[in-house]
Amino acid sequence: MRTILHVGLMSLLLSTSAQLLAQKKLVMDDRTSIISGDVETLLSDRLKGDSIELTYTIDFKNKCDYWFASSYLEKNELILSVKDCNERTAGVKNLGTKIITATDSEKALLIYFALSEILQNPFKTTPAAVLPENPQGTSSEPTAEVASQTDPGEHRSRYFFAPSSYNLEEGELYYNTLYFLLHDVQYGVTDQFSIGMGTTVAGFPFYLTPKITLPVNDLSTFSIGDMVILGTWNSDFFGNLFYATYTRGNYRNNITIGGGHLFTREGEITNRTNSPVVNFSALGQVSDHIYFITENYASQVKTKQNAYYEKYDETSMTFTFNSADFEQKVFFIYGLTGFRFINRKKDVTSWQVGLTYLFRSPSAVPTLYTYPHWYTSASDSPKFITFPVIGYTRKFGIKY
Repeated sequence: MRTILHVGLMSLLLSTSAQLLAQKKLVMDDRTSIISGDVETLLSDRLKGDSIELTYTIDFKNKCDYWFASSYLEKNELILSVKDCNERTAGVKNLGTKIITATDSEKALLIYFALSEILQNPFKTTPAAVLPENPQGTSSEPTAEVASQTDPGEHRSRYFFAPSSYNLEEGELYYNTLYFLLHDVQYGVTDQFSIGMGTTVAGFPFYLTPKITLPVNDLSTFSIGDMVILGTWNSDFFGNLFYATYTRGNYRNNITIGGGHLFTREGEITNRTNSPVVNFSALGQVSDHIYFITENYASQVKTKQNAYYEKYDETSMTFTFNSADFEQKVFFIYGLTGFRFINRKKDVTSWQVGLTYLFRSPSAVPTLYTYPHWYTSASDSPKFITFPVIGYTRKFGIKY
């Protein structure tokens, strides 16, 4: 009986050791941007000495060959956690605040020692001393806190459609759709510059959107961007929106104020327009994976309207017909307000649901076209309409 027990224990130890030895690759999800290129190189070299490969690509057919590490800030302290392929927390380390201002070599060394300590003794109870003081609204149980953590920073560059001042990281591709009718993609060329494009399912119009991010500190970020809008299908349409934004806050709670200049060329749809555009957007955390979002625009544009004159002369039994184009200014407020639901298991995807609303206040129709026998479809009555909105977003990159 004792021999059988010994054999059983030995088999269990061997199988556990084999599983740990199989995990010779580590994926790092850096949610703090603390791992620069130099830090990554130094960290990778140190991990190689332990026969562990630092990688950002995953072979999902062999997912259990990987450890999954992530870093995030909690009350300005850097927290490092490691999980296995079954989402079990192997360990959690609090690296404090000084690592944020450390040199690249010091950062690499501190992260390496923390990872090494976890991987040499995985699934041990993490001492409470290494965790930050109990954050508001979170559990003091380390495993539960880490398991529920989602990263709203994956969607930091957008609200429903409006951009924030935050940028994508180099190599990241972000897909956004509204109603599955408007499709938009943005690509991080560098950590401070991105470019994107989009169109509708009908292919009209088509737009390009370059953006430069200018970070100031942990709470303030500026950006400058442009949206070039082009007509398709041989339509005579051109528009351009040059804008600047300021975002205040963090990835979980922030506001963005923006202003820009809208220009439209004389064409089939619009008259020549030079109008200011203002924007206000905000994001607020409701729970770990649910966020309130809103974006709102206000502007005044010039639209091209048509009127026609038609009169029948009974004496001569003839029709008199004439038509004319006129300009009408329209002040509008357009917005989308609702909630973002970040996928619990895969936080690079999210859904946005809410309401779209439009307040439209046209200027008066010229008196000439209100005389008898003149007819126009233009209206000078203000209108307010609202309808549901749904959106879907997905981030792609070598990390995901």
